[in-house]
Parts: sequence; structure tokens; C-alpha cells
Amino acid sequence: MIAYINRIKRALPEIPLGYVDAYYQFIERPKLIEACDISPVNCYPYWEGCSIEDSLYRAQQMFGEATDAAKGKKVIVTESGWPSEGGSLKGAFSSKENAMRYFINIQKWSENAAIDLFYFSSFDESWKVGTEGDVGAYWGLWDKNEKLKF
Repeated sequence: MIAYINRIKRALPEIPLGYVDAYYQFIERPKLIEACDISPVNCYPYWEGCSIEDSLYRAQQMFGEATDAAKGKKVIVTESGWPSEGGSLKGAFSSKENAMRYFINIQKWSENAAIDLFYFSSFDESWKVGTEGDVGAYWGLWDKNEKLKF
């Protein structure tokens, strides 16, 4: 991956380049973040089994860990969200209420802290049921028929 990043940086030096992955990948692979100009990270407290009550704090921790690993490079949260349906994972429970609560909390935090954040996802993706279990298809603010859930 680093060889590809360096190749693209040589070809397009005027464009800041980053590699998107889970926040912990950059902590575990410091040479990867060294090769990048920016640090685009995915932060999902749900996938770590975090309760909705602690989810914002955990997202902030994830961002902080990624920021420390980035050593001054811009960190962008490229994905963060909460499923509105499906099962649970340890203390993380999917529900419409929890999904909206997480959405509001993460949006307020990113705005107040001036953090670039992309919420995942706009629309449910029904094809993800198999690959991400019973919650995979329900991360959107709109359902698969483009109807706003909230």
C-alpha cells in the first residue's frame, strides 16, 4: 500500500493523499500514516460493542488516538454511524432511537470541535445483510426506498 501511495504522490504532488481505514490501523501501522498527507479514519463505537451512552466519548477517544498517531497531519472522520435495526453487539444495541441519538451527538461534537466528519450512511444498503450481519443493511438516515426514517 505504501508503495502505491508514494507512486500516486509522485504523479500528483499537488493533491493531498490519504488512505482510509479504521482508526486503529494507523496506530498499528505508523509507516502507513507517515506516507500519507492526511489521515482519513473510520470510527464506529457500535462495532466495538460500546453502549449508546458511552458512544460519543468512545468516538472522541478514537479520534484522539488517530490524531496522536497522525502527528500533526489533518484527521478526517470519513465514516461514523449507528445502525437503526438488527441485533446487538455486547453493549451496543441497534434501534432508531439510538441511531438518531448517535447522529445528533456526533454532529454536534464535530461542529463544536471543528472536525471534518462524514456520517455513514445516507441510505440503507439492503445488500449488506450477509456481509455485516443483521445490522449491515440499516445504517442509513433514509431507508432503501429513500424514505426518511426519522
